[in-house]
This record gives sequence, C-alpha cells and structure tokens, in this order.
Amino acid sequence: MSDLELDLKGITEETYPGIVREITNINGSIDEELERQASLYSWYHGLLATCKNKVRKSEADLEIFESLTRNDEYTRRTEEGQKITEKIMEAHVKSRPAYRELLEAKMDLETKYDLLRGIVTSLSHKKDTLIQMSSNARAEKNIYNS
Repeated sequence: MSDLELDLKGITEETYPGIVREITNINGSIDEELERQASLYSWYHGLLATCKNKVRKSEADLEIFESLTRNDEYTRRTEEGQKITEKIMEAHVKSRPAYRELLEAKMDLETKYDLLRGIVTSLSHKKDTLIQMSSNARAEKNIYNS
C-alpha cells in the first residue's frame, strides 16, 4: 500500500477540520510558508487524484454488479415464465445486500473526494493569500526605503 493510500484512509469527516486548520495556518515567515505550500498542495492533490480513481473504480464495480445481477434474474425469470419489468429488475438489484455495500462504499469515497477537494481549494486560497502578503510586504519595504 502506497503512502498516498495510507494517508487517504486518514481523511475522514472527523479529521477534516483539524487537517484544514493545520494546513491553512501561517506559522513561519511568508517565504517559508510559500516553500512549504508547494509540497502540501502537491501531496493533497495527489491524494485527490488517488481518491478520484477509487471513486471511478467503485462506480464501475457497482455497474458490473447491477448488470450481472440483472442478467441472472432475467435468466431465472425467463426460465420460470415469470413477468419481467424494469421496476421488478431494478427492485431485485437494489434489494441485494451486496448492492447496498457497494453503494455505501461509493458514497464514502465520494465524501472523501469532496473533503480532499476542499483541502486542495483551501491550499490554493492560502497560496493566493501568501502571494498577496508577500507583495504587500515588498511594497511596504519600498515605501520605507524610498
């Protein structure tokens, strides 16, 4: 398991506020924070991409499950001469415990993806703030040196 996958497990609704507070605080000089910013942004963007990949895989797993379950039920009903409607097929698929498990896993990954997107957006805002603060500091320095 990669470092990104391990860190991905640590991103939860409970840990999110603390992570955002920690990464958006400005603790050092503007220059130090700007240096740190690039690596933080890169790391969390990597987590975001990893999570997006997992969301896509979970969507594919859910579609495959639906398709296989529908085909099996269609075959069974055809052989038994039972009525086949879209509603019956949909209800059959959605009533399977495995469907619920796959759906919940997908929803959990989507939540994690949204949290990571929030972190990456916060880091982007922090970068803009740091650049503006740096510009203001240089302008102020030029005023006093003139």
